[in-house]
Amino acid sequence: MFMNNTGINLKMRPSPKYFNNLRIKPKNLSKKRPCDYGGCNEHGEFQAKTKSAAKFFYCLNHIKEFNKNYNFFEGMSEEEIIDYQISAIIGHRPTWKSGTNPHANYFSKFAKNDGSAFDDPFDLFEKDKTSKYERQSKIKKGKISEKAYKLLDFSSLSSKSDIRKKFKEVVKSLHPDTNGGDNSQEDLLKEVISAYKTLKSQGHC
Repeated sequence: MFMNNTGINLKMRPSPKYFNNLRIKPKNLSKKRPCDYGGCNEHGEFQAKTKSAAKFFYCLNHIKEFNKNYNFFEGMSEEEIIDYQISAIIGHRPTWKSGTNPHANYFSKFAKNDGSAFDDPFDLFEKDKTSKYERQSKIKKGKISEKAYKLLDFSSLSSKSDIRKKFKEVVKSLHPDTNGGDNSQEDLLKEVISAYKTLKSQGHC
């Protein structure tokens, strides 16, 4: 709307001839990333998971082939493979050696510093408690070790390398990722893992 020189309000109507050829420019469609497999022109929409920083994207067929043939453990030592398998199964939870608990130790020390612990200037009760604890701990460790050896079908005379090798074979046969997806032995697998961790924490393997 505008005013002419006579003071009359005039409504402005758009002339069709100026708008007939007006077109809205479409947004640029994002270019599809091609599959990184040599010679394949399909859309590379699936990223391959590798240990390196390099990123590779494959189509559905080639990501399936990649996952089937890719060996995640390539270049890793036997010990690293076993540690990874243990971590994957127990969910990367923190562990400590048998007979020790950092949280319990912290609160015990805190109680002493706070003055709430029993006053024993010559540590007579503390020494008795420590020796009693050590005796109980040794007995407990011995029983646990015996059970662990029995579960892994080994004895205390078995070498560390033999135990690690046998453990790897057992894990491979029981783990769903390496036995065709059978998870019926999951409870036994956890027991084997626990037994190995026990022996390892005590320096037996």
